[in-house]
Amino acid sequence: MNKLLFSHARIALKYGLKLLNLNSKDIILVPDFICDAILQPMNDLSIEYNFYSLNDDLTPDWLSVKKQLKANTKAILMIHYFGYPQNIKEFQNFCTEFNLLLIEDNAHGYGGKSNGEELGTFGDIGINSPRKNLNLLSGGQLVY
Repeated sequence: MNKLLFSHARIALKYGLKLLNLNSKDIILVPDFICDAILQPMNDLSIEYNFYSLNDDLTPDWLSVKKQLKANTKAILMIHYFGYPQNIKEFQNFCTEFNLLLIEDNAHGYGGKSNGEELGTFGDIGINSPRKNLNLLSGGQLVY
């Protein structure tokens, strides 16, 4: 596992998307409850994204996710909202079943853990934003 530091998590995401070789012909599945800052790197790289619905507890509505799958869908974004871990195994299994990359957004959970392992380290790439949990003016991290 490698970690790189950036000014913001959105910049880390942009470089992570480049590392994954995602391009304008690819689609990323993105939850419909999302900060526009996370969309900025995708827009900058002309990568398409399709929104999937969430349940009231901020977990994916997996039927909605499956409906968004296209032949050129390459990745899904998993967000640990407010630092609470998603069902990581469920996302990993979905990615295995549909041959997708897992992008893990842990911008609000820096330092958090799931089963003793750091959040942000379960995906093909992960992003953290330590500045949101620590007294920092800036800071983003890419884990790959």
